[in-house]
Amino acid sequence: MDDVRTVVAADTVFLLRTWRGSSGDRTPVLLLHGAPETSSCWRDVAPRLACAADPGGERRVLAPDLPGLGGSTYSGPYDVPSLVTQVAALLEAEGLARVDVVGHDWGGVIALGLAGLRPDLVRRLAIANAPYRQGPPPYRAVHIPLLALPMLPEAAFWMAGRRIVELMLRLAWKAPQPLDDERRAEYAAAYSGRDRRRAFFGYYRAAVRPRPGARKPGSALPRSLPDVHVERALVLWGALDPVLPISVGEAVVRDLGPGARMATIPSAGHFVVEEAPDVVAAALLEFLA
Repeated sequence: MDDVRTVVAADTVFLLRTWRGSSGDRTPVLLLHGAPETSSCWRDVAPRLACAADPGGERRVLAPDLPGLGGSTYSGPYDVPSLVTQVAALLEAEGLARVDVVGHDWGGVIALGLAGLRPDLVRRLAIANAPYRQGPPPYRAVHIPLLALPMLPEAAFWMAGRRIVELMLRLAWKAPQPLDDERRAEYAAAYSGRDRRRAFFGYYRAAVRPRPGARKPGSALPRSLPDVHVERALVLWGALDPVLPISVGEAVVRDLGPGARMATIPSAGHFVVEEAPDVVAAALLEFLA
């Protein structure tokens, strides 16, 4: 069972879920979720990574709610370097000098930023349905400029926030089995508070309109991310993603270089971590071994 607690690091009070095997000294794993989810999305994957059966395979696994989202409090700014600073401070607070990082969606963007800006902290990198240098086709990602608009997202979420979150989950979920009602309600509630919504929109606004003085402009746009150099990288992709087609994943592999490889999951959409947890866990265990 996961242990849930809060950790104060830099400007963020993180809600942190951890799993830990009884033995083993393998590199810890940091799991970064996407939106509109929370660290709960890893609940079917993280225990398997923590308690791998191979010799020495047990690991410490950490899954925080991203700064400002879910149970974590943070007031910004939301550009990638600032978010990386928060995550790096969390690792320091937990006494971790080097980790393997797995990120999905926005968590994948932050994982790429962490590997690029703080390569000393990252041994291996795994990305699931998150862009790097090549962004999604504009006609597939109309939500990005919409969520970055002033006032309009606040008004829409004030009137129908829970229904909008549920719609986002439903439209991008392509696995045969649906997301269960309990988890859908959990995510809808996690994005219902005003501060959480402000942070959620802040991620997109930092991408479209970068704050002055940031080391790198934006965050979701591929050109905003630093160069990433890792010895080994894994790119996991739900092949039916309606926002990020396979071609974006293939571009991530090319841009990460010869140490990267790709694994596609044919029956999954954008929320691949929850749509195909068995496949994701197996691929990560093989990659991290």
